[in-house]
Amino acid sequence: MDTFTPTAKTTVDANALVYEAADDFRVHGAVYTDEQIFNTEMRDIFGKCWIFIGHESEVRNPGDFKTSFMGRRPVVMSRDEHGEIHVFLNRCRHRGSVVCREERGSVKRFQCQYHGWVYGLDGTLQGVAKHKGGYPDDLDKSRFGLMSVPRVEIYRGLVFANMDADAITFLAYLGAAKPFLDIHLDRAPDGEVEVVQGAHRTEYRGNWKFQAENSTDGYHGDTVHESFFKLVAEFGNKGGQHGAYTQGDLDEIFAHRMTGRTLGFENGHGIWESPLSPDAADNMKAGPFADYVDWLEGKYGTQSMHEMLNAMNLLIFPSLAVLHGQFRVIRPISVDRTEVAMHFFKLKGASEAYNDFRLSGYQRFFGPASFGSPDDVEIFAFNQTGLQAEEVEWLLLSRGMARETFDNLGVRVAESTDETPQRAFHRAWKAHMGA
Repeated sequence: MDTFTPTAKTTVDANALVYEAADDFRVHGAVYTDEQIFNTEMRDIFGKCWIFIGHESEVRNPGDFKTSFMGRRPVVMSRDEHGEIHVFLNRCRHRGSVVCREERGSVKRFQCQYHGWVYGLDGTLQGVAKHKGGYPDDLDKSRFGLMSVPRVEIYRGLVFANMDADAITFLAYLGAAKPFLDIHLDRAPDGEVEVVQGAHRTEYRGNWKFQAENSTDGYHGDTVHESFFKLVAEFGNKGGQHGAYTQGDLDEIFAHRMTGRTLGFENGHGIWESPLSPDAADNMKAGPFADYVDWLEGKYGTQSMHEMLNAMNLLIFPSLAVLHGQFRVIRPISVDRTEVAMHFFKLKGASEAYNDFRLSGYQRFFGPASFGSPDDVEIFAFNQTGLQAEEVEWLLLSRGMARETFDNLGVRVAESTDETPQRAFHRAWKAHMGA
């Protein structure tokens, strides 16, 4: 079958949209509002970068499947009878309907609900309804299986896929950000995490990049989440990420958050990192989970133990944020509509009580009745509204440029409220667009 190639490839002049000078970094407002730019992102970013599909623990047994998206492309991840994981486009080869309508489940085979075509767990076409007389007797079913995503790689249980068959490996793409992903996974005594079934989903009227940028933004917390920190100052947060916050002066809490750092990597990845509190380890050792802190210290040493107790947000460009206890997946729906799915994960080998404790802290700040996520998505919607004032063309992302340094791996390092990760994101965005 011939391959169709669109004759008119839409191009975007990314150089005119992202401006960088010695102490000036700007992004044009059209980057967040223009439909043509959004469509190009779906092709050149979500079609050529490594996109997080899910975790192996979500398809634990043969027959298990999970549906997801690569940009706007619907995909399905399945585990076949031999235990192998596959990622397919979730589109019937007959008339285009999605084959899997459910978010997750377990089946012996996939059947399109439109005309009944049947596919195996490995994507092969196994049956065509009312075949006799309607199609040649020797119909070559091997030509019409579900289309596999060209590249699928699994790293420590995380499944990533790429529509570009010629893409670099996932580990090469991750680059110097790899040790920071490892920290999130090494917190588990067994070295693995397990995703809890189900997800907390939220949708906002705004561009997908607002959530991507905000995932590593340390500048907004004191204003957007002020109400949360006021409660921490008054009552403490014994159900927080580690039970590490205690009552204290609000100014002291804000000042301590300034002691962290941000990092910007090649390929657009970024880090925001901040110690939870000056006494995080001591507070935990005095509580019911001292054995976990002792394990961290015994396994990794005192300095690394303190680092592993830090709050650390990692953005893997373009659309996966890894936070304490969650994989946050950003799904662009349209230029001004975005879904965010938060998948809580357990630390395998940690006690059930400790994982429940972590879940409580996650729910307190990120859940549907929490402070963090509702605060953020409200701001994203206001951002989208503000950008309708097109006479003001540029957004400024130059905070901290003058104090950026480079570590021995060439990673940009700056203070916790600097926009270093956001600049890394937009450098990668610029490099991919129209490439």
